[in-house]
This record gives sequence, C-alpha cells and structure tokens, in this order.
Amino acid sequence: MPKDTRHDAAGTPRPVRGFGMMAPSMQSPDAMSQRLDHRIVCAALLLAVAASLARFLLEAHLGFNLWDEGYLWYGVQRVLHGEVPIRDFMSYDLGRYYWAAGVLWLFDVHGIVAVRAATELFSTLGVVAAAWLVLRGSNGNGLMRLGLCAVAVVLCLLWMVPWWKGYDAAISIILVASLARVLTSPSPVRFLVHGVVIGVAAVFGKNHGFYGVVACLLATPALMLRVAPPAWRRCIPAWLAGVTVGFSPILLGLVLDHQFAVMFWESIRFLLFEYHGTNLPLPVPWPWTVHGDGALTQALLARWVTGGMFLLLPLFCVIGMAVVAHRLRRHGRIVHPEFVACVATAIPYLNVAFSRADASHLAQAIFPLLIGVLILPARGLGQALLRWLGFPLLALASLLVALPLHPWYQARTQPGWRVVDVRGDALRMSDAAAVPVEAVESLAHRYVPSGGTLLAAPVWPGAYALLGIRSPVWEIYPLFPRSDSFQRQEIGRLQQARPSLVLVYDIGVDGREDLRYAHTHPVIWSYVQTNYRQLESPRELPELRVYIPKLSTE
Repeated sequence: MPKDTRHDAAGTPRPVRGFGMMAPSMQSPDAMSQRLDHRIVCAALLLAVAASLARFLLEAHLGFNLWDEGYLWYGVQRVLHGEVPIRDFMSYDLGRYYWAAGVLWLFDVHGIVAVRAATELFSTLGVVAAAWLVLRGSNGNGLMRLGLCAVAVVLCLLWMVPWWKGYDAAISIILVASLARVLTSPSPVRFLVHGVVIGVAAVFGKNHGFYGVVACLLATPALMLRVAPPAWRRCIPAWLAGVTVGFSPILLGLVLDHQFAVMFWESIRFLLFEYHGTNLPLPVPWPWTVHGDGALTQALLARWVTGGMFLLLPLFCVIGMAVVAHRLRRHGRIVHPEFVACVATAIPYLNVAFSRADASHLAQAIFPLLIGVLILPARGLGQALLRWLGFPLLALASLLVALPLHPWYQARTQPGWRVVDVRGDALRMSDAAAVPVEAVESLAHRYVPSGGTLLAAPVWPGAYALLGIRSPVWEIYPLFPRSDSFQRQEIGRLQQARPSLVLVYDIGVDGREDLRYAHTHPVIWSYVQTNYRQLESPRELPELRVYIPKLSTE
C-alpha cells in the first residue's frame, strides 16, 4: 500500500489529507512537493524582508556622521537639484545616488532618514538574495534549511554596517546569487542576465563590476565541465551584451556628456597613476599583532577576533578552492554551484578588506564567506563539527566584531546620547557626533548669509548637506594629496563662489601628520591663510579652524 493512501471500509484506496495536501484530482505528488518548496521559499523571503524592515525601524533615527554618511547625503541632494555625480562633484559611482534620489523623488521626501530608507530598500535585495542562496545551497529538510536561512539573514543584517555601505554589501551578495544561477544551469539567457547584473554593479561601483568579471573568470574552469564547447559561442556574446546593457548608463554618459567623460577618466587616472591606490591604507590587524595591557577586556577580545576574521578570509578562499577542486575531480561536474559562486566571488573581494583593513571594510567583503560557510558541502563528522562548532563560533565572532558598529548598540552602551534636529529629522546621536553638527549650524547661522556658501575641509562633506547648500569646490572630501594644478583649479572655483566661511577640521586623518589638510592641499591652505582671517575655535572643538574673509566683520 502506498504510504500516502489508506483504505476505507470497502477496501477502496483514499488519499491521506494532511497539512498542505489536496485530493489527487487536484494536486499530484510532484505538485505537492513543489508547493511545499514554494512555501519554504516564500517564508524565507518574507523573513528576509521583515528582518530588514525591523532593523531599519530600530536604527533609522540613531546616529549621524558628517564624514562618509554626509558624503552620500550631499550627493543625493545634488542629484535632486539636477547635478551629475563625478562631473559636478566628487562622489562614489553614479548608481547609488540615482537609486536614492529616485526613491526620495517618488515619495517627495528629502531628509537623511529618507536616504537611509532608500539604502535599506536596496540592502534588502541583498538580504533576500542571501536567503535564496542558503535555501538553494543547503541540505536537510525544509525546516532545517529555513533555520539556516534565518541564521544567514541575521548574520547579513549584523554585518551590513555602516548603513551607507549597504549598497556595496548587497551587490556582493547579488553577484554571488547571479553567478550561482549560471553555474546551476548555464544558458545564453542566464549568461545575458549575469552580464547585466555585472554591468549594473559597475554602475554602482566600478570595483564591483571588476570583481564580478574576475569571479566569472575564476569560475570558468568549472563552467567548462558543464557547457559543451559549441555553447560558448552563444554564451560569451550573450554575457558581453549583458555587461554592455547593464553598464549602458555610464557608456551613454561618456558618449553624450563631454565634461562627464573628462571627469570620469580623470578620476580613474588620479587613483591609478597619481595616488597609486584606491583607499587610505591601514595595517592588517593580524591576531599576533594585537597586544593588551594584561587584562582581557571586551575591546581587546574584539580586536583579536577582528584579526582572526581577516585571517579567515583568505583561509576560506584556499579551503574553498580545495573543496571545489576535490568535488570536481570526484563527480566530474559542479555539484554545489552556490558554494562555487561564493568561493569565486570571495577571492576578488579580498581587495576590499585589505585595501583598508578595518572592521567596516571587513564587513563589506565578508558576505561570500558568511554564505559559503553556511552552505559548505560537508558530510559526517565534518558536517557535525561545522554545525555545532563552526556556526556558533562564526555567530559569536560576528557579535563581537560587528555589533559594536551598530548605532543601536552604541546608544545603549555609551553615555551622553541626545536628540538633535538634522534638517527636520530628529536623530539621537552621541555627544561626539552632536557637537560638530551644532557647531556647523551655529557658525553658518552667524556668518553665512542666505544664498551664500562655505568651505568645509577635509572630513565634513556632510556640512553642505546639513545646511542644504552647494559646495564651492568639486572635491568635497579632500583626503588624498593633490597636485598644484588641481588645487589652482579649485582656487578658481573658490574665487567664483566666494565662501563667507571656511571650516578646516585640522586633524591628521588616521593619526598621520602627512594627511593634514595643510599638507595634502598646501596651495589651497596658503590661499585661505592669505585671504581669510582666523577666528577663535569653538571650545568643544579646539581642532576646528574657523575663517571668515579678511574684509568681513564679525
């Protein structure tokens, strides 16, 4: 007797009607299985969306940062005023600005909380992709796989810090998911779609597009075992066409807007050939380089664990490649495409973590590793060790490293947090964040007339967004040393805009004396000293240099 039927008193078979089952005339066994899978998928995706919404509601009005957060906010404001990132002001790549500006325009909102909401909406796409990857790549029954999805969602939301880097985090996960689809069932259509994903990723960040291409190249040997040689003649052109379509907003801008093209190529030339880097480097905090004063504190333990996570990144890539190679030799085909995609994508993303080795950049590079560990194809003792030892250790390490970066945690562990109005949004922030905000607003109210502007350097691009004014210079975040010719161009813009207030936060970025504004921009510094007179610094901010034009009166 089949296990899904019983006999009535007359001996006639009848179906067993349990949860989620219908009569055979209405649903076949295959359809029942598919329906169960669909329910699991829907539950996992709803979990990802609900958890993302909960995280946003928890932290939407907490914290503020005039540095990187203000850098993004200012760009969104200027896009809403018709300006073009890179062409009209220093910026990230275009995608995130137009995404956020589009959301703000659609709902007719303009504050920083609205920008956070738009970013969280994009981040949710990455969390959903992570849940899908774990659901597809894990083993076990439906409940067990759903449980792993829940772990993946929590880990992703925990590591998506700071919030303005949610675009980068989500893109890394989406690249993994898209590559996994190609590895699962290669076809020209899937190659086309993956090419579009890579192209769009490059619109949000050229580095993401590059990492997506590298991941494809790394996965090519595995792909060759699945795709017959004639299929490459259709798949490769489809992939190239997809990349072109996805990157078309930038390509059109390069063709149709001469000034955008000039600034686009100049930004690349400066980083590669003048500065010779993409970030301000920091030494890697390897565990053996972390030293304390003898007492084991939570901060010291977090530093050790952070160093351990930096060690785990390349270790995962090496072990992952070994696992993939072993499976390919054993089965002669791709058995776990999601895991292969995680390994292939994790390798180029090492550059993100090690280009500036701090916890926030570790967070931007860690998502292929997180997903890869959760779906690592282990069996027997290895699977037991992974689930009962590896997963808890990963969760504990994530809590120690990532949780302190969240404003919700900071607000509950640090004293002195208070509510400050930021262009109509009531934000609760630390005293260290509130003092600069209040100083900028107070000084601007006193010295900047209606329709005027100010110069804020080097680390407060958010001052322009806070006041809702246009920067008088192109380089709104002047961290890198610049040539004399570039500085003279900026001085020309200053002479045209004639800012009525200059604020220089005179610190050595990362504790480096050579990164003080007077050393990275000596020509502009000399111009300010010549044409402006210094006022007394605010008592709470002794490092802030305040200047007004020499002909002005207080």
